[in-house]
Amino acid sequence: MKTQRVRPVSRSCFRAFLLLLVALCFLRLSSADASENYIFAVYPVHDPNRMLTAFQPLADFIAAETGVPVRLVVTGNYEEMTRRLADGSVHFAFFTSSGYVKHASSIPGLVYLATYAELDAKGLVTPYYHSVILSLEEGPVDALADLKGRNFGFTDKDSTSGYKVPLTMLRALGMEPASFFGKLFFLGRHDAVVEALRAGSIQGGAVSDGTLHNAVRQYGDVFRVLAVSESIPLDAVVAASGVAAEHAEAVRRGLASLAPDSAPMSAFREQFGWPAAGFVVLGDEFYEPLRRALEPAEDAGEQEADG
Repeated sequence: MKTQRVRPVSRSCFRAFLLLLVALCFLRLSSADASENYIFAVYPVHDPNRMLTAFQPLADFIAAETGVPVRLVVTGNYEEMTRRLADGSVHFAFFTSSGYVKHASSIPGLVYLATYAELDAKGLVTPYYHSVILSLEEGPVDALADLKGRNFGFTDKDSTSGYKVPLTMLRALGMEPASFFGKLFFLGRHDAVVEALRAGSIQGGAVSDGTLHNAVRQYGDVFRVLAVSESIPLDAVVAASGVAAEHAEAVRRGLASLAPDSAPMSAFREQFGWPAAGFVVLGDEFYEPLRRALEPAEDAGEQEADG
């Protein structure tokens, strides 16, 4: 019987096989790593380091509720947060109310989880806050009309209390920002508006009432309130479509159980001075009045800002 010789495998074929094996293992490990971690994104209302310190306890809480490690990130702006929720590179997010009403319907599979809540002046839990338009007490501006021809500061074009709502307020009074003010500035953060006011770079600005309270604690009663908005829904926590349904529900239940003295709420108070109370589950319909109120500002407001 003839014996058939087995041809030895060439070195080049063997090396190619090893490279393919390594590549397959790497892809498998990368996929496992991605599936075993959630990304929790927050928006840059303060400097990034402070944001990370303030929100890390909440990220840890989400990890505990889901049993999945959570990595906290601060997005560069609101647009990045929206894009990453849509493409799945962010799984949970702390979304501004105006960002939520504007973008939620355009993010496939986005799930509302809960609404952030604070303690009001009477110590009652509320899911609302306000926008305020400010000047300096010792400055030349005593009323909104005095801002004509002067410099004014907003925060970000997707900010609720720092742009969308005050824009609607000004328009209702016949004050078109592009023509009414001297120069318009978008300063990115609420605290940056306060600092620009104090420096004299602007003579008026729009911020949240929480930012005003913090500024008064830090600098004293040196600000004049020119206008206050109606109640605005507070921010929403959302989950992207890639989050397992049981994990989204676990986080929703967990958020609703957080007490004012819990670690996540304590971190908000310590870092931001927010009167943090916890979260309430209200549903997407809670944001419908804000959605309707901001509709006139969406098109005309963007044209004004870009003009």
